Amino acid sequence: MHSTTTGRFGRRSFGLAAVGALALAACGSEKTAEFEDAGGSSANDRGGASDGGGASDGGGVSPDATAGLPQLDAGFTLEDFTKDVTVSETLQLERNTVITPTGTLTIDGLQALATVSAEAVEQDPEMDEDGEEAEFAAAEGEVLRAIDLSFALSGADEDDWGTDDGLPSTDISLRAGGSQSHLAEITRDYSNRILVSVPEDGSAALVVSSEGHDQVVDLLTGEREEDDVAAAYYRDDRVQEPHHTFPVSIESIPVLYGGNADSEIDATVSFQATALTLTAWTERNGWAEPGGAWLEMDWNCETTIETSVPGLVKAGSFSATASLTVDDETTTDEVHADKLILSPSSNTEERTLVAAVSADTTAATVSMSGTFTVEIDGLQDSYTLDGSGERKFSTKELTVEFPQDDAAPSAQPSDGGS
Repeated sequence: MHSTTTGRFGRRSFGLAAVGALALAACGSEKTAEFEDAGGSSANDRGGASDGGGASDGGGVSPDATAGLPQLDAGFTLEDFTKDVTVSETLQLERNTVITPTGTLTIDGLQALATVSAEAVEQDPEMDEDGEEAEFAAAEGEVLRAIDLSFALSGADEDDWGTDDGLPSTDISLRAGGSQSHLAEITRDYSNRILVSVPEDGSAALVVSSEGHDQVVDLLTGEREEDDVAAAYYRDDRVQEPHHTFPVSIESIPVLYGGNADSEIDATVSFQATALTLTAWTERNGWAEPGGAWLEMDWNCETTIETSVPGLVKAGSFSATASLTVDDETTTDEVHADKLILSPSSNTEERTLVAAVSADTTAATVSMSGTFTVEIDGLQDSYTLDGSGERKFSTKELTVEFPQDDAAPSAQPSDGGS
């Protein structure tokens, strides 16, 4: 895959100070990640792979396997790292995605390495006591991790991302020992393989930043840490698409000619709730509050008014309101138009309602209502309306569920409304 980044380092290494443990290490993963034996070697059959016996906390790497070897600098990092190396063990990941407003970063693989060749890490060769080229080990108190990363944009055209008029970019950095080093500003689909030397205490992190909020991946385990701001992104079934059309019945408006019944003005109104989405970020509102989420509802309405007498209806007004209720809190979105030309006329509106909700929301209730009015053209002296030219309408309620278990989602009309 072709990858393009802005502000990336080239194929070179740099050091990160490894002084003390970061406070973020206390956040820890909920589940303990486990290594499995890789059981293979590179094309060059380099040494250093462990069989899993006597493994240290550094991912199955025996301290005896690296004793006396030259060491890399603390916090050593190398981008575009080769796959032609011996892997000690491969970590099995569970929370290996980070979702941002731009797209999704995936930890495609995380591997433990006991040693690496000088060529693989672009170091000057050193010879061992037998006159052979020595492998390099991690600095004391650190272990080596090879991380495969990929990033996929979501939704919009690539040209809209990371621009003044578009949605924000995503930045990734390495953080360890109180120091943070920038890796890439992602504005396109992206992939990279990075070698990092990280402290055994779990204080190193991959920091994924967007719109002023950081999400963190533990570099020792490859697991994304829990985040109460971005929590809605990781809900199962967070997108529901009922495409529900609400039936609306509207009484015709009688028209008189010379005081006698002549014709009718007929109106058809259609409301639809197309999609409801729980999300952690919106372009207008930014990030949700900790423990909260945004619930976006895409809805539309269409009104058609017809009469058999050309030029009869002069003008009118139309308003429609979508209501979204969660935990007894109702949020509304209204569209209003004045002086519509209605002889005949069809008016369509597509809208998005956004409500602040809890990140653990399980259900929302939707309904629609509105009003329209019609008037007779003043030049049509013989025509009058038989009664009011105003009609109000409302729909029954629809309940949309967001299950947090394996239960199938549902959308159920209720008996409310009229």
